[in-house]
Order: sequence, then structure tokens, then C-alpha cells
Amino acid sequence: RFLDDTTFDDIERIDLEPYEMILSMVNVNLSFADPSIASSSDSVGGDESSSLHLKPYLLVGTAYAIPDEDEPTRGRILVLSCLNEGVDGGSGTADVGGNSSRTVRQVTELQVRGGVYSMCQFFQGKVLVSINSKTQMCQLTHDGTGVPSLNIIGIGHHGHILSLAVKSRASRNGSVLPMQIEGPSEMSPTNAIMHETPTKKKVQIGKGGGGEQEQLAIVGDLMRSISLVQYYPQHQTLEEIARDFNANWTTAIEMLTDDVYLGAENWNNLFVVRRNAKAQSEEVRCRLDTVGEYHLGEMVNKFMGGSLVMPHSSSSSSSSRRGGASSSGIARRGGPTSPMKGVTGDGKSKASSGGSRTRRPTVTIGSQTLFATVDGTIGSILGLDMRTAVFFTTLEKAMEKTIPPVGDLSHREFRAFDAEKRVHPSHGFVDGDLVETFLDLDRPTMETVVRAMNHDGGWEIQEHHGTSGGVSGGTDETGVADSRRGDDDDEANMSATGDNILTVEDVLAMVEEMTMLH
Repeated sequence: RFLDDTTFDDIERIDLEPYEMILSMVNVNLSFADPSIASSSDSVGGDESSSLHLKPYLLVGTAYAIPDEDEPTRGRILVLSCLNEGVDGGSGTADVGGNSSRTVRQVTELQVRGGVYSMCQFFQGKVLVSINSKTQMCQLTHDGTGVPSLNIIGIGHHGHILSLAVKSRASRNGSVLPMQIEGPSEMSPTNAIMHETPTKKKVQIGKGGGGEQEQLAIVGDLMRSISLVQYYPQHQTLEEIARDFNANWTTAIEMLTDDVYLGAENWNNLFVVRRNAKAQSEEVRCRLDTVGEYHLGEMVNKFMGGSLVMPHSSSSSSSSRRGGASSSGIARRGGPTSPMKGVTGDGKSKASSGGSRTRRPTVTIGSQTLFATVDGTIGSILGLDMRTAVFFTTLEKAMEKTIPPVGDLSHREFRAFDAEKRVHPSHGFVDGDLVETFLDLDRPTMETVVRAMNHDGGWEIQEHHGTSGGVSGGTDETGVADSRRGDDDDEANMSATGDNILTVEDVLAMVEEMTMLH
């Protein structure tokens, strides 16, 4: 059923066949490719994108749930066009009388051998679909008569048990989604912060540039975690190039950057894996390393890029509240041009020149991801830069040590990744729900927490010219600065930094700024 978004009146109804059920839906822009034009452009070495005409469609993936079958053997992909009648050329402009009615029209359909569990927008107006254990590429074409048809093109990937989800970073205009910040960052569901490492911006897709964008996607297998596949347009082949070898029963996935991927599994945990694209060894490049683990407590069944608040620039809003801070988003990272360069090899901060008080880090967000759980919870995951991530990691540790937990239940044990016989301490995430309760504390407790942060000293990252842009020796595997030092190191660090201390007002401003981002 299609409903009006204002009056909730029925616009259209499409009846499915007996035993047919909907498994997936996605709104995409498909290329209406003419094979004759494409072949002529290829013959003269033209750009493939010159023969593409992107149009919006709604794709519906179904499966026939026959009672005698253990898994579906038949399904369909319905291509629906949702446009206004009376709209001139589909441009969204009503006719002279201003009268238009919205209708839904089925353009074409594709019969497939299995259930269509997931679909996503892919590069150059294509769509990537997962059918039972297979991952296939589809494109909308016509034979010159103007009648469109959806066809499976090239060679797909067949190495999964059940391809439950598929995701790519392709935008609806056929290119890659842009990143908001460069350099390492960290993420936060309203109750978690996770580290991610955005890659540098690639060149645009096509033959006219100096290089080619990798056409990547991730596939979430029901029993075999996340795998990374790459599509080669010149061979029309989809190949697996890396995978996570942990046996995670995946329920949802999201592609945060080209190299960092977020997943959820059926034991109510979140995990993050990272691709080793620049490794010298082929054995390392084909493995996705786990860089973050966190127990959420609810089963996530959907990730989606977006935010629950109006889009705004955290840099500009932070700058307006603190006069003296630069309005530039890059300059506002507090000194280092790359957050990775903020820790020395032994994890100690350098003393500021002249003993002056160092400006505290500011909140800079990267990727924004929403998640939904089977219990009805909606949460947000925010990507943060290195300096902000280290700040909130230190705040979380200070609150754990200072505030007695309810019922003497250990917060560290509750958030530990627990899946059957695998129990790992939470890392790469910070509990956003916990750190935001700082606002509800009384003044003496706030001062005690801030004193613990200053005694730890791990909230401050200073520039160290001896480290490169990679993960330095003073960081853990997620890139978060390792502030787990002994008391002797803490006292030495405090005496070295002099006036580099936090105040309650500093921490309040940071936490309040974070609460406005989700």
C-alpha cells in the first residue's frame, strides 16, 4: 500500500501473488542504458557515463514462501515508478491548472531463483542485490524499442551461506558519497563511540580522470560476518577481495568509509572491521581486522546513514560559542593537522610551549549513522575525530572510577563483547549514554570526575613531529590514544604540562555540544 505523506490516504495498492512476501525495498536511481549507444561509445573510447540516463525508481524484492521449502527458490524484483500525473516531463513542476495526482506504475520485473534479501544503490546507475547465497549486479536496459527490462549483468559472487545484507557507499547520482572530515575519527551511537579511519577522497568514476574509483560493497552473511567485494566494470565481474574470518551471525551492516565497516550480530553486539588496503602482504590485505567491539544490549536489524537533528556544521556552531577559536573546521582540531599525530610513542602528551593552558578539543563529527533494534529503539552513531574520541574515552573511564554503578553491576563487564564463548573487553567505542549523564551530576561529583580526568592526563593529544599519519606506538588497535598508564606516569605527565588542566566548564561544554548532535 502507498499512502499520502500528509493525509495518509491510499494512493495505490499492488497485490502480490499467493505465498509471495516482501523481503527488501530500496529507492534508487537507475541508468536507462541503451546498448547501441554504449557499444558505439566504447568503440571510440568514450566515457561509459555518457550513455547513462538516471531516473528514480522504487525496487521491491520478494520471495515465495512455499511451506514445503526450507529456503525460497523463487522471487521477484519489482521496478516501480512513483511520479505525479500532470507533471511536465517528471521535473516536479505541476501543470498550468496546478492539478496533479500521484500514481505508482510497475515498469518491469525480474524473476530470480531465490529470495531477494537485500538491495542497494551501486555505481553508474546499477543496483546490487543479494539472492539467497549469491550477490548479483543488475541494470535497467532496453533493446531500442523503449521497453525497459531489468537484467542481471556480468558474473556475481557465490561464496556465502546466506547473503542477508549488502551495502555500498555509492550515492544516487552514481558516484561515491563524500566524507565530512579527513583523517582518523571515532563514532558514537547515542550510547557508543567507535573509531573509524576515513580514506582520502578518490577521483571520480570514469575514464577521463587520472585514475579509477574502486567500486566496493560489503556483504553481510548470516553466519560468516562481513566480506568486501569489488566490481570490475571492464570484466563485469564481482569478486571478493577481503573478509572477516570471525563467525559473527550478522543482522545488519553499514559501510562507514571505503575501509571501515560497522556490523551488528545476534548476540546484541556491535563490531567494527577495517580493511588493510595498503598492506604489503596479500594475506593481510584479504583479512578484515576487528578494530571495535561493543555490547549494545539490543539486537540491531537496520543501519542507515543520517541524523535525527537538522544538519549543521559543528565547527561553526562551536566557534560561535567560543570566541578566539578559528572558524576553519581544519584549524579547529586543536593544533595537529592530522589527529593521528597527536601522541608520542610512549603515549605521553608533550608539554605546551611556555606553560600556557592548551585549548581543549572540540567536537568534530564525521559519518552519521542511525540504527534501529527489534525492541523499537532508535539510536545514533556519530563519527568523531581523534582528539574528541580520546577526550570522551578519558571521561568515560573517570566516571566509571568515580560514580558507583547501580546495583554494583560493573559497567565494563556489561559493555564487554559477549558472543557465546567469545568474551572481549569493549574497545573502539565509548558509551555515549554514560558520558551524557555527566550533565545530571551535582557540582561536587562533577569536580571529582574532572580531577580524575586531569590525573589521568589522557584527554589531551599534543602534536608529535616524529610520528607519521598511521597508527603510532602510543595508540591501540583502534587508533584511540592509550591512556591506561600507571600512576607514576600520570604524575610525571601532570607536572610536565603545568597549567594544562580541564575545568568543569570545559567538560560541560563538550558534553552539551555532543548532546546537540544527535
